[in-house]
Amino acid sequence: MTMTIKELEALGGIDFPNMEWTHWDKPGANGRVKISYIGNKRIRLLELPPGFNEENWCLKGHVGYVLDGEFTIHYKDRKVSCSPGMGFVIPDGDPHRSQGKDGSSTLVFVMDEME
Repeated sequence: MTMTIKELEALGGIDFPNMEWTHWDKPGANGRVKISYIGNKRIRLLELPPGFNEENWCLKGHVGYVLDGEFTIHYKDRKVSCSPGMGFVIPDGDPHRSQGKDGSSTLVFVMDEME
């Protein structure tokens, strides 16, 4: 979805520092999250505990940036290691799940589209 100039000017920014953390409940990956919705976009700051291990495969596409911690994105035929400073793009329909490294929590910025 393309946003108009007027819509972009109205955004101004997402004030993550002043947002409350809420519980993120996903089998194998319970943590906390700050979420903002803009148009059909869901924008998250997501913190997951050391060693998290998502139990279910996801088919939704995501674009993200790793702020802290290390984790691996598992696909059916490959895996991608992610560390601070790395970005990632997961296409819609590509089955994936993530697993955190023991000993360090993970903090990621993630954006995806809502249906």
